[in-house]
Amino acid sequence: MNIQSLRSVTVNQSNENIFYDFIKDNFTEYFFFHVDYAQYPKNTEVYMALDKKDKIQGIMLIWKGQRIQLRGSIKSLDLLLKDKSYAPLSITGFANHKKIIAKYFPEHTKEIPLYRMAMERGDHVDFEKFPYENLSMAHKEEIASFMNVTDPVFWGDRRPEDILIDDNNFCFGIFQDGKLISITLFWKYQDVGYIIVVGTHPDYQNKGYASSLVSSALKHLFQNKKQCLITVRVNNPPAIHTYQKLGFTIRNAQYQYNKENE
Repeated sequence: MNIQSLRSVTVNQSNENIFYDFIKDNFTEYFFFHVDYAQYPKNTEVYMALDKKDKIQGIMLIWKGQRIQLRGSIKSLDLLLKDKSYAPLSITGFANHKKIIAKYFPEHTKEIPLYRMAMERGDHVDFEKFPYENLSMAHKEEIASFMNVTDPVFWGDRRPEDILIDDNNFCFGIFQDGKLISITLFWKYQDVGYIIVVGTHPDYQNKGYASSLVSSALKHLFQNKKQCLITVRVNNPPAIHTYQKLGFTIRNAQYQYNKENE
């Protein structure tokens, strides 16, 4: 299929049925497309590359102009990215998207391979053993600072204004002597939960805090959700082992690209 046979379309109320039909049965791959467009439309742009039969060949999501998600064929994404100008913090796609990302975002050379993992309700192995607190937006500065310290490579660019806790987003934290030592942030959408952040302060790692906190989040989510997703860096075997111990399995591999100095 050549690029001339495709057209770029912005997702809106008049054509969102095409968009939803395409992503509806695949939360593992399209979770953020579901959530960002449905819950935060003012912050979200979604573009589709449609063929002559109005079938999606490629799709692109831009969150606040800062984070880009790519799915689909190279030719379709070439069309969607052509004549557009973005200065994102990160771009995420699959292995076949590496060249198109390099073409349009040559400064984003820091590659972070990721696994998307998933768990179905009933597969959770309980490791909860520490009490936690339900954090609020009053803790956003503390949470952002904690993320910067805990994982400066992956979360070093997080700012207080990036933290979102509302009816759909939750944050659990474990404190010791008044100090925040472990957190997990997670999302709820339809029948799915998504654990966005898991982190333990370096001084308190390997003591079971993360396993306990994720277990607490899973118990909360599986009260009314059927599936939970999480993303983990491929080069983080201890975290992968922890999530597998809890009941997660690897479903796909993705790649995030950042600038080298960010």
